[in-house]
Amino acid sequence: MDMWLCVKWAINAAEKAKKAYEDGRAKVAEAGKAIQDHANLAKDLQAAERQVRVYESKFADLSAALESAWLSAREALEAKEVVEVALEESEQAKASEIEAAVQEAVRKYRYSSDFSTLLDKEVGSEMVDLIYRFKRYNPGTKLNLNFIVDPPPLPEGVTEEMIDEYEGEDAPREPTATGAEEAT
Repeated sequence: MDMWLCVKWAINAAEKAKKAYEDGRAKVAEAGKAIQDHANLAKDLQAAERQVRVYESKFADLSAALESAWLSAREALEAKEVVEVALEESEQAKASEIEAAVQEAVRKYRYSSDFSTLLDKEVGSEMVDLIYRFKRYNPGTKLNLNFIVDPPPLPEGVTEEMIDEYEGEDAPREPTATGAEEAT
């Protein structure tokens, strides 16, 4: 029996060693897998850090481009405002030039013989029309065409002094040294 016991102990010791060996082998495999997972995670972390640096670089570039675009837009807006002010000033200057040219042309035309002829024709035409209407609608009334001898009565509130002092728009004006009429 001693032999059997020795064999049994040897078998038990061998089984324990085999079990310890298999447990150690499983632990080594788990450790190898954990080391490999750690290496993969470290590699993924490095790749993620590289991407973060790339994105940070792109963000910095985009921020600089955005700032540049913002400044350009602000400069364009300021330039637009300057152009609008200049355009408004140009329009005002052009309008004043046109107004001055029109006033000069009117002043020159009023003193021309063409204007006098045209005015005489227009006034004569109006007078003929008024006389015709007066005779048509007042056939029994004699029309007094000589107002100097027998002037019509003045409207209420108007005096002879007012008429003598009146210088109407057809009153001749003295041209200034620049050729423009003086405003009254």
